[in-house]
Amino acid sequence: MKEEKLPAHQKYSDVIRKFSADAVERIDKELYPVCEDLVDHLVTDIYGFSYKRPHIDIRVRHLISLGVLTAMGGCEPQLNFQLEAALNLGIPPDEVKEVFIQVAVFAGNARAINAANIFHKILMQRNSDGKNTKQ
Repeated sequence: MKEEKLPAHQKYSDVIRKFSADAVERIDKELYPVCEDLVDHLVTDIYGFSYKRPHIDIRVRHLISLGVLTAMGGCEPQLNFQLEAALNLGIPPDEVKEVFIQVAVFAGNARAINAANIFHKILMQRNSDGKNTKQ
């Protein structure tokens, strides 16, 4: 009898939930049906490998991730999720905004202002929802 393998997003749910309380459920509903194997691969790389490594903490690692996603452009859904996650991880908004400054210098103003606009919308939505985010 073949042993059933636990999906990666459930295996690494402890880390994933630090980013977003409902992320595991959203992965089940929105991403897993698209391509199970790809989702398992991505989740394992991100949450089972990268974010569990030693030497730099999750906060620094996440700021680096924000810089990369901002510089890449074209990945706004992922950037939106990770910007929300930064706040959920307790990263102050001013530190997130500093990422945009670094990106502007090294990768271009357009990428930086696009990310800053996404982040501004997130902050405004959180403020209207009554979530505390010091700006």
